[in-house]
Amino acid sequence: MKIFGTLLFLLFTASLYAQGPVITPLKSNSQLRHAHVKVSAKRALNDTLKLPFFDDFTTTVVYPDMRIWTDSHVYVNSHFPISPPSYGVATFDNLNKKGAPYRPLSGANGGASDSLTSRLINLETYTSGVNTLKYTIADSIYLSFFYQTQGLGDPLDVTDSLVLKFKDTGGDWRTVWKGRGTSVKPFQQVMVAVKDARYLCSDFQFRFINFGRNTGNMNQWHVDYIRMKSGRNISDTAINDVAINTVPIGPLSVYESMPYSHFKANPGFNTLDSHYLIFRNNNTVDVNVFYGGEVRNTYNKVIRSYPLSLGINSKAFSDNTIAYEQFRLDTFAAKEPVVRIKYRINAGANDFTPTNYNALGNNNEYVKTVYFRNYLAYDDGSAEGGYGLDYGSLPSGPGYAAIKFQLFKPDTLRGLSVFFNRAVADVSFKPFTMMVWQSITEPPANNTANDVILKRVNMVTTRYADSINGFINVIFDTAVIMPAGFFYVGWQQTSNYILNVGYDNNYKYAHSGGRNPNLFFNLNGYWEKVSSQITGVPMIRPLVGGKISNPASIVRTAAGTAKVFIYPNPSGNSNTLMLDSDRELTSVRIFDVSGKVCLDIHETGIRELDISMLPAGFYQVLVTNSDRQVAIQKYIKN
Repeated sequence: MKIFGTLLFLLFTASLYAQGPVITPLKSNSQLRHAHVKVSAKRALNDTLKLPFFDDFTTTVVYPDMRIWTDSHVYVNSHFPISPPSYGVATFDNLNKKGAPYRPLSGANGGASDSLTSRLINLETYTSGVNTLKYTIADSIYLSFFYQTQGLGDPLDVTDSLVLKFKDTGGDWRTVWKGRGTSVKPFQQVMVAVKDARYLCSDFQFRFINFGRNTGNMNQWHVDYIRMKSGRNISDTAINDVAINTVPIGPLSVYESMPYSHFKANPGFNTLDSHYLIFRNNNTVDVNVFYGGEVRNTYNKVIRSYPLSLGINSKAFSDNTIAYEQFRLDTFAAKEPVVRIKYRINAGANDFTPTNYNALGNNNEYVKTVYFRNYLAYDDGSAEGGYGLDYGSLPSGPGYAAIKFQLFKPDTLRGLSVFFNRAVADVSFKPFTMMVWQSITEPPANNTANDVILKRVNMVTTRYADSINGFINVIFDTAVIMPAGFFYVGWQQTSNYILNVGYDNNYKYAHSGGRNPNLFFNLNGYWEKVSSQITGVPMIRPLVGGKISNPASIVRTAAGTAKVFIYPNPSGNSNTLMLDSDRELTSVRIFDVSGKVCLDIHETGIRELDISMLPAGFYQVLVTNSDRQVAIQKYIKN
């Protein structure tokens, strides 16, 4: 009897019985090189801070603003949260500041992960006119913040926690608040009083830390709108603030980025009728809000202005969407133009909380940059999950995932740019095949007889970039000449594991949502559409156009695999594993049958390994040589 596949959408781990594409968690995806801090004369880097303290995370991306924070473990982004008070949040997960897991992915033990620590704050004295006075408990100092569990990321376990600690006069950190893991909920505000005189010191600090048992891109908490000031009380929860709180939508309609020559081949199809701004009224009353902005080209010249003359009545505690009239994008002379759209809002009243707290940023402005590059990208560079195939109860065998793209003129396909997620399990020793199809037999047809395969690229192992959510570029040994029209890219695997390609959960097909019609899978010998719950897109980008010169994180398929001979194999009585290669080996990793890393060596010129600590059993040995070629071999320890 034939077993038919079903589909399941998850934001954590795949069900044992699921069959089809599944979603697993992933960190938001901005490159490290895009991290920036806006220059401000308000505060020097090493100053002891004075009250009030405020951060709504609008001054930086990727890392926190080092003028008020001391560490860089959390991820500052606008992609994970759902309806935050303002754009930009600090996301806590289980990845360090370079995007690597704190603990081995195959482990189950938990512990502390991300932290966010304030710079020194003077809670000993303050200035009133010409007088210097001492703080007392009667000054009623409160720290408040908003937090959300999960957002667009991964649901938390009940054993997960986010804690807030205060540092006292003796340098000890004391827990003053603790939140428990839940599934996604709206942002909620927390009020914490400074109730003990031991915190009234000149070098006070506070710190958030998340704890969890899982590893990798999982179990996210999102913190926003942190305020600390004297003269507050437990009821001081009101925010008189109207703020842009979401990444604007558009102006491109299908792709977030694409080659400019393809855009100009059909600008009407590739441009939305309008582009959209979303802002939030955080007040308890309605507010009239004006909006406007401007568009600048590659040379910083204004090509379109939107005067602050139009208004909208925004209801209390509501998100509002504004449509901006579209502008011409097909008139640029540059081969790869860059367009920067600055959005502005101006509330007629009730918009003064950030000013009262001496905010470093301005949540009434947002700049979106549109790039025309040498790739086709549905994703916006942010990944809130991982995408993979789950065989469920099906036996191991060929499984396929495919994404449909469209070329608007004939061109050359040079390779694929892929983001691989570090979550759930380390699959760096799992071989698979990257695929390009000219066509597949889309459902409702139930056979693959007419599929046309253009390219197969055997991948000995998954490659992870050494930065936060960096892409790996797989460059073909021979470019593929492509006609205008549709084509498909994806992968083939031969056993049941989750490859975890990055998944952009923010993406909504045609900006309207619903099932993504560009995604297909094949586990039963025919192609099927994905579940109606899968509305986002995997992060695979076809590289098209001219020859690619020196891009980052290249895996060149022409390089082949490392040539290595390991012996004795089986081991017999020997506790030494010898490695013979035509090039110097730079790393060796040994995995057991469950995928656990048993040995991980990184040094130049590896020739022999002591494997006495390994119990008898079957293993996989993954080696990398000085030319960055890799190979996997099976090994038996008697």
